[in-house]
Amino acid sequence: MHVYKELYCDEKCKKKKQVILHRIRVHAGLAPSVYLITLAGSDDYFDILPGYVLKQKQYPIDDLYVMGMADGYDSAVELVQEMIRDFSEQFETVYFKEQLWGLF
Repeated sequence: MHVYKELYCDEKCKKKKQVILHRIRVHAGLAPSVYLITLAGSDDYFDILPGYVLKQKQYPIDDLYVMGMADGYDSAVELVQEMIRDFSEQFETVYFKEQLWGLF
């Protein structure tokens, strides 16, 4: 699992960031309300994954590029919007997906 060094978190997850990351690494599962924001392997920019799917031992966490985490789906969507704004400004384009891979 790869974690963005400036991980985006909402207020609730910011306090428990290290615990959440550890639980993902050991497939311990997360609270049903926790969502991870990862780089998408498809044409999309990001995927929003519910934390409970990561409890499965077969889930390929080695291929995850975690960009953020949020408590609740609505909060995750708001965080993705913030990330898109921030990265668009940083790279001065809305086509910034290729540049994101270089941040890990």
